[in-house]
Amino acid sequence: MRLINKKENKMEFALEIGESLANTIRRYVYQVLVLAIDEVEISKNDSPLYDETIAHRLGLIPLETPKGAGENSVATLKISTDKEGSVYSGELKGNAKVIYGKIPITILNKGQEFELVAKAKMGRGIEHVKFSPGLMAYRNIVEVKIEKDCPQDILSKLPQEDLKSKDGKIIVEDSLKLDKYEILAEECKEKGKEGIKITPTEELVIDIESFGQITPEEILKKSIEELKRDLSSLSKQVAKA
Repeated sequence: MRLINKKENKMEFALEIGESLANTIRRYVYQVLVLAIDEVEISKNDSPLYDETIAHRLGLIPLETPKGAGENSVATLKISTDKEGSVYSGELKGNAKVIYGKIPITILNKGQEFELVAKAKMGRGIEHVKFSPGLMAYRNIVEVKIEKDCPQDILSKLPQEDLKSKDGKIIVEDSLKLDKYEILAEECKEKGKEGIKITPTEELVIDIESFGQITPEEILKKSIEELKRDLSSLSKQVAKA
């Protein structure tokens, strides 16, 4: 595993792994348990939004999932306000942490009131999108070879530092750069030239982006753990058959 880029809620790394296994891990992201608001009791709502709309918005507000939280973990959050203006997610108070405090819930005019109690529980993305911890995507790292018949006008559009590479071979990890090479390779074909040859390598670039409930590293780790758990269960069932 080779780390390419890492930000607060995003991780990008290269790994020699089969596409079928990478895709399976990607699908198991939606088996990871995270905390999200599931039930809302609205006692006062003078705002212009229906109760159902507010409940839907609350469900999509990312909450920090505590380490060690299990399937039965719960939390309670409350809002009680008569303040004129926007009501934001950061005003939810209780025993769960709201990740992004500036998500608008509704808006109040002078003299209007808004009060509710929200109950959060653990769930999986396969049940509802509000329980999704983030996204995972993957793509091939490719080898690009600049052929001798590549037209001069195409060469002028290529990153000049790549033209200095040994044997005209360039390893491309960046998706935007790959898009550019693919477009130029098509232009070469239209001119009847091979020009640019693109060959996938055995390595994949894997991108994991978290919505904030857990870190990208935890998403990867827990996805693999859920996959292992299902494979172990399947193995036991096969053994009994």
